[in-house]
Amino acid sequence: MNEFVRNASIDDFKRGYVWNSKNGEFICLICGEGIGNSDESKNSHIIEHGSQIERLLSLEKKYTGLTDIQKELLQMISNKYSDKEISVNLACTESTVRNMRFALRERARQARAFLAIMDLAEGERVVTYQPKLRNFPVKEEKRKALLPRFADLFEPNKEYTELEVKKIIKPIYEDDAIIRRYLVDYGYLIRNKDGSRYYKKSEEINMKDVSRKELINKYKEQEVEQGIIQIYNKETGYSFVDISKNLYKPFEASKFQLNLGIFKCKELQGDWRVYGENAFEFKVIEKLKPREGATDKENLSDLKELLKMWIESQGETLKLYSR
Repeated sequence: MNEFVRNASIDDFKRGYVWNSKNGEFICLICGEGIGNSDESKNSHIIEHGSQIERLLSLEKKYTGLTDIQKELLQMISNKYSDKEISVNLACTESTVRNMRFALRERARQARAFLAIMDLAEGERVVTYQPKLRNFPVKEEKRKALLPRFADLFEPNKEYTELEVKKIIKPIYEDDAIIRRYLVDYGYLIRNKDGSRYYKKSEEINMKDVSRKELINKYKEQEVEQGIIQIYNKETGYSFVDISKNLYKPFEASKFQLNLGIFKCKELQGDWRVYGENAFEFKVIEKLKPREGATDKENLSDLKELLKMWIESQGETLKLYSR
């Protein structure tokens, strides 16, 4: 039980269960029981432990680091209690409640940065010093025999982001991109059109039925979308616009930098501190299909020209942050 809780991801904690590939079933993070391998069995069990936040707050302090007072505070915050109502229940002043809220927010910000640091540090350590698979086989038959080992790491019919798939594969093999490609090509994982989500088929794949030619053609047909992105401040009406050479998750890096206070646009960074993330909208405002045969430099030039044309088309109504 301890092992499953300690190794659970943020999404696992929110759901309340993890996949145990060894036994082929889900494990409840609250009570440690095996809860089957179907959606019906896991959902009927997990609901017995209450809402998502109730389940998490029931975990021991060694897993959450929260005191009983902090748990009580978070429970009331989730139930939309006012500061005055919370102060009455906790027998303290409203200013104390505000300070406690602020302290928890600061802790959350620090935790995000710490998680990023640990991901980078441990990712580098795993890749550099502890590769468990040195080379991926060139011969097709050996690849077919090895791919199920990677496929078993994924839960059936569960959606994964690309980052989650990377984290699962990298401890076993350094080049996660080639493994992801083969898992999709050979039908172990399904990937949506924009490449943002993966999921594992529940049925077994018969490798002899896979048409290699069809798989290669399908892979070649996939295109990377590029275009123009906008970060819009709903409070002030100001916008930050920029080009994006890959519209797969175009705002993750920007949000990460803004939360760390290192975003390249200082005016936007200042408003982010003042108004918070909820005051901003993140939009893809234009898409541009790469020209066939164009170089990266030519595509970049096309994007810059598209950005210039879009800004001009908005006229005086567009208020831009200075770079």
